[in-house]
Amino acid sequence: MERADTGERLCAEMRRRGWLAERDLYMALRRPRDRDPAPGLAREVDQATLQAAELTTVREEPYARDEEVARELVAMRGRFATGVGTARFFVGRADDVDAAVTTLYSDGRTAQIEDVATRRAYRRRGLARATVTAALDAAVAMDHALVFIVADADDWPKDLYARLGFDPIGSAWVFTRPGPEYDAGAAASG
Repeated sequence: MERADTGERLCAEMRRRGWLAERDLYMALRRPRDRDPAPGLAREVDQATLQAAELTTVREEPYARDEEVARELVAMRGRFATGVGTARFFVGRADDVDAAVTTLYSDGRTAQIEDVATRRAYRRRGLARATVTAALDAAVAMDHALVFIVADADDWPKDLYARLGFDPIGSAWVFTRPGPEYDAGAAASG
């Protein structure tokens, strides 16, 4: 839903009816980042390496507690990457573990940084900063007219993206009716 006033008006009622309500924040790279990441934390990898690491992050989500669902989600992202003009993959590593992932999608003119995730046990080590920085540096080197990322307006990653040089340029409401696996996952995690 692209009208903020309509999304705001519907949000409470949709949540009351059991829907998930999220406001996505669209952010464009507009300025230099606050600082560089620690060296050596991130590297560009092939799709198979990314998918192996991505599976470990997806398994930690409440919607992917079932192994088949987790594998299907990673496979779906892989098919999506195959269907875009260019997809590049970045992994963050700590303690000899590939623990963070980021994907860069490009049509040659516009680049989107997407699917940023870090395993819970490896957070707060600069891995997300390192993988997103590697992806945005690759996008800048490819001379894109626009580099953007989408973040949950109510979650902390938007603050990291702001420190990396992204500024809000718009938002949209997303309403999702969760299935029973979400309820089971939410109950197990909370």
